[in-house]
Amino acid sequence: MVSLSVLILIEVFLFCFAYYFSEHDIMSPSCMMCIMFIISTTFALLNVNNWKVNFSFNTTALIGSGLLVYVLAEIFFRYVFCGQLHGKLYVQNEYDNSELIIKPIILDAMIAFNAVVVFLYLKSIISIVGGNMTNLSSYFHAYRVMGINSMQYQGTSITNGSINFLLRFVVASGYLAAFIGMRNMVTKNAKRSVQLRYAIIVILSLMPSLMTGGRSGILRMFAALLIYYYICWHQINGWDKNLSMKYIRIGLFSFFIIAPSFYFSLEMLGRATNRTIIDYISDYLASSICLLDQYLKSPVPCVLWGEESLVGVKKLLSSLGFGELSTKYNLEFRHLGIGESNVYTFFRRPLHDFGYGGMYVFVVLVAFFFAWMYYKKIKYKSYQKSAGWTIAYGYFYYWIMCSSIDQYSSNMISVGAAIQIGIAVIGYKLFVRVGKSKRRINFQKVRDR
Repeated sequence: MVSLSVLILIEVFLFCFAYYFSEHDIMSPSCMMCIMFIISTTFALLNVNNWKVNFSFNTTALIGSGLLVYVLAEIFFRYVFCGQLHGKLYVQNEYDNSELIIKPIILDAMIAFNAVVVFLYLKSIISIVGGNMTNLSSYFHAYRVMGINSMQYQGTSITNGSINFLLRFVVASGYLAAFIGMRNMVTKNAKRSVQLRYAIIVILSLMPSLMTGGRSGILRMFAALLIYYYICWHQINGWDKNLSMKYIRIGLFSFFIIAPSFYFSLEMLGRATNRTIIDYISDYLASSICLLDQYLKSPVPCVLWGEESLVGVKKLLSSLGFGELSTKYNLEFRHLGIGESNVYTFFRRPLHDFGYGGMYVFVVLVAFFFAWMYYKKIKYKSYQKSAGWTIAYGYFYYWIMCSSIDQYSSNMISVGAAIQIGIAVIGYKLFVRVGKSKRRINFQKVRDR
């Protein structure tokens, strides 16, 4: 309990440090990572006795140092490589509240296309699972188990390749619609019928994830919606304004809505549990902290370089005839409390693959990547210059928002992720036009810091 208490204090200090150096930007990558680790560690501390956790100072040191490296790397990149921040404070003295428009006929075509692909995917799942099950949730659960086994032993999907490719368009259209919908919600220009079309496209884009018995697609879209609104609001109202308190309220409200929804959706997806809602939420948020401690005490051997962190890269190289295929998309289960889990925070996979030094290098590279996108390509930029980057950033933001749970480089650094982001960005370039603008954005250096 002492080690976990010390860890929370370290995390709170690092959050305050990151918050100050990000100019009170609560959604900056380093701030969000610290927030998520504070939440997970708090739930772990509350369950120390129930889970019989003997948390070690080694794990406290690893998580604390890993977060410190991430925060410092982001600050370093921002002040060294982002030229617009060299001792100057930028504000917007004007804003652009123009509507982003996709023709209704194109939106209707997207909805029809997505609905057909989702239906074909459903038929494919029923055909692959077979049998005569009583409800769809049973098919979804059976398909999920088959998919996990396929990834574990062959490292491949069990669905028809053409359907998998079409599903990428469905998912990509969801992020495109989410960005435009959030932008137009902030500007308050779009008609309700148009916003409804965007919402339908987003909902359809979530169906493939739900059909596999998972909810990660919902979390990923939720993270994207949060950051899309945050960025669009600031681009219209000015980055010198502060949304921190509003987003704290949104976060608390969302937690009390999403957490019970996740629990009660288990039965619908064929994944019933005998845990109480409190036990389930605690396990979902905090088991990773405790399992990382178990891993440090009892590590598993590394067979292939990058086998856990770079699953997508290993798959691509293997298909080209270079190296062996990694099947460690899912990690080993370990016992905790009354159940088992297999998530180990942001730090397990790179630690396993590259050792301590390599893990810190990996953390620095991820921090540079997010700082580059956020501070170099989005923040203090007009939406005309940053729209494509914002869409991509929303797709990746889940990587940071769930960093206290798992390391998502295994599916973020992949050809599939690049294709989906490319489709969404190209869709924006092809189909979106800008409505009449009342005013233009004009950035000025108003004073030295």
